[in-house]
Amino acid sequence: MDTHDPSQPLLSQQPRRRSTFGLPSWSGRSRLLSVGSPLVRRASVSEVHPDYDDIEPVLPAAPVAANQETRLHKANWALSDQPPNSWAQFRHQWREEFAYFWGTFLILLFGAGVECQVRLNYHTSDIKGNAGDFLQCRLAWAAGVALAVWMAGGVSGGHCNPTVTVALALFRGFPLRKVPGFVVAQIAGATVASLAVYLNYVTSISAYEGGSNVRTIVGPHATAGLFFTLPAAHLPYAGALYTEALASATLTGIVFALADKSNLAPPKGTQPFAMFLALLAIGSALGINTGYAMNGARDTGPRIALAMLGYGPGVFTHDHFYWLWAPWVGAIAGGILGASVYDAFLYIGRDSPFNAPSAAA
Repeated sequence: MDTHDPSQPLLSQQPRRRSTFGLPSWSGRSRLLSVGSPLVRRASVSEVHPDYDDIEPVLPAAPVAANQETRLHKANWALSDQPPNSWAQFRHQWREEFAYFWGTFLILLFGAGVECQVRLNYHTSDIKGNAGDFLQCRLAWAAGVALAVWMAGGVSGGHCNPTVTVALALFRGFPLRKVPGFVVAQIAGATVASLAVYLNYVTSISAYEGGSNVRTIVGPHATAGLFFTLPAAHLPYAGALYTEALASATLTGIVFALADKSNLAPPKGTQPFAMFLALLAIGSALGINTGYAMNGARDTGPRIALAMLGYGPGVFTHDHFYWLWAPWVGAIAGGILGASVYDAFLYIGRDSPFNAPSAAA
């Protein structure tokens, strides 16, 4: 390593010091000198802990300035008239879709992951009480949504939910041509995340189900519900549809309020925390009937994954194609209702259909 390279952190330039050194003795054996020996120089405080302002991290927490040169970034790159490399061009073209993919991936990674951790282990006597409970599941789902917004919000808006995407297209001028591609990216992210969680818990799933070749959707040891939503056994279909619509209307109304500059919008960068509170409240108050999908992609992606993993076509056909009419139709209808209520009674922006100018007399 070049000790004069200014891009290297000072800590990495310090030679390693050992607490003991082996020196040859007259008897041919090594004798050990401790750090306290006068022959061993102690490192000074400034060498071990150099001034914080002089340390440049190897991987900066934020992108470096275009004219700043580091070990990983050359200043002349900003002046180059050559086009970006192929991957950079591809990423630029599909960056918003990538953001939706990875945002939805995070939602399912934490959501399905916590369901597996709690449900698969809570029945065992040695873990019971330590693997989590209903509240922990609600916290993890809410955290997954918040982290998804933090990851994708600055790139694509962070609405990793077809319900919100459709509502924004109808009430805020979000380009309709982008909706299909974004929804596909959301479903793909949920599918890959479900596969990742399944592989992480496949041993526990097999033990819980009663064998590696046993996979069930309903029943005392069914595990499909750890990944996608199911209506409660006692709940009529009309009740399930109403629950999804109510929860989705609440979510969409809150999303519209958080984005309303004329209202008490949260400071920039804190919207994800507000979404955490919203999801925690909705899940705690309205989640027991249907699992509060409110998001067709979050529900369909896991079904695709489990159909590939041996759960069979029943993941789509159970309860008269529940996946279609509750997490999609019910949720989107509820989202439109929530957006309509907010715009009709609270929103004053001119970009809403409710605030369009009156027709000329």
